[in-house]
Amino acid sequence: VGLNLPRKLYYEKEIHFQVSRSSGPGRYDADYEEAGLDYPIGYVRWTEGRNLEAFADLLAEKRIDVKPLITHRYPIEQAEKAYELITGKSTQHYMGVIVTYPGKIPLQKSRKIYTQMQPKSSIKTELLSIGVIGSGNYANAVFLPMIKKIGGVKLSGIASANGVNAQHNASRYGFAYASSDQQEILRDKDINLVAVLTRHNQHAKAVIDGLKKGKHVFCEKPIAIKKHEIMEIENVLKKPSHPYLTVGYNRRFSRYGRMVKDFFRDCSEPIYASYRINAGYLPPSHWLHDPDQGGGRLVGEGCHFIDFLCYLVGRIPESVRVISMPDHGKYSKDNFHITMEFPGGSIGTVTYLANGNKSFSKEYLEVFGGGRIARLDDFRNLELCDESASTSKKSVFRQDKGHQTLWSEIIHCIKSDAQEPIPYDDLIQIGYVILACQHALETGNVVDIAEFSQSG
Repeated sequence: VGLNLPRKLYYEKEIHFQVSRSSGPGRYDADYEEAGLDYPIGYVRWTEGRNLEAFADLLAEKRIDVKPLITHRYPIEQAEKAYELITGKSTQHYMGVIVTYPGKIPLQKSRKIYTQMQPKSSIKTELLSIGVIGSGNYANAVFLPMIKKIGGVKLSGIASANGVNAQHNASRYGFAYASSDQQEILRDKDINLVAVLTRHNQHAKAVIDGLKKGKHVFCEKPIAIKKHEIMEIENVLKKPSHPYLTVGYNRRFSRYGRMVKDFFRDCSEPIYASYRINAGYLPPSHWLHDPDQGGGRLVGEGCHFIDFLCYLVGRIPESVRVISMPDHGKYSKDNFHITMEFPGGSIGTVTYLANGNKSFSKEYLEVFGGGRIARLDDFRNLELCDESASTSKKSVFRQDKGHQTLWSEIIHCIKSDAQEPIPYDDLIQIGYVILACQHALETGNVVDIAEFSQSG
């Protein structure tokens, strides 16, 4: 909204115009409101928090009396009437409306709400019963619609820190209950498959807790954002007869991705694979950039493309190096180029860019080797070319990145006691490769994967 202030007049008279902010400085600042980073009192005297503290003090000292402003009080059991009043459904005049609660109520840290009638007996052991931890964007846009469509599992429970989101999705997709505490999912003896869809810093602990409680685990990428977390998961996987673990590296399960893999399967020469990602801009305040919460975009999103190149080559790289463009106060080390050198001479590169725009395709892959060339454009268009012929494929209606195939294979593997969809050695070693790339980004050094994974 333009203010149309006359700059010349304000400049000549040295007039200062200040726009007020709801509650005070700090409002809408994630570092202040969520991370607890306060503004120095000598720099900002009246922050959002200090404003509230001062007002509470004035109320306690009875220097402010709000009683004359209160026209209506409703007990919580009649809260609906309060909302009818303030939304104009009632003709009564009002000023201040208060909803009151009983005296002392025991504090409930979590709440479990059933959305369906519960059977008296436990589920049968051969039936997969899923509990979902996390109810954010990925859950809503991809995972929950997918498992509802594919079926094959009992939808038992869903939990999220925001219990309202969990309750909404429980009703929408048919889960038996919703909770605000993920431990409800882990404690539920009827649940034998857990999907971890939380923010990245919570992945490793939920994976470890789930496996230790004897539950199969699907974890939305990445598996961890700290090196010690991967080491802990590796130790759990070394124990005999542990449940299944799979990470959401879905691109290796896409139809076109598998066709590229098959095209170079018997190639007698090293291959060169170049993967360009037009990722788009994220503001520096986004949680994904927080190294302790999201791990940064290389770890949080770049892991997909690192995994896919390792899958195509069929090996783990020996070394990695990463260079990035200057941020200039706008970006957050999210314009970078990864070079991975593999045993046998193959080379893979990932060019991840936040400085483009949405008018161009997001993902573009080219692979060269042994007289063969493959080009995959955004998992919609595929070209395979050798010295004798070329083949083109085009997906007109749907972009297939492998989500449904991965989930179907997880269900099949668990039910038939088959080999895990992604070998555990690959899951762990690729986890180390991802963090080695992050280390290379931060230091500017070439990182040897074997040394990195074995160092403390």
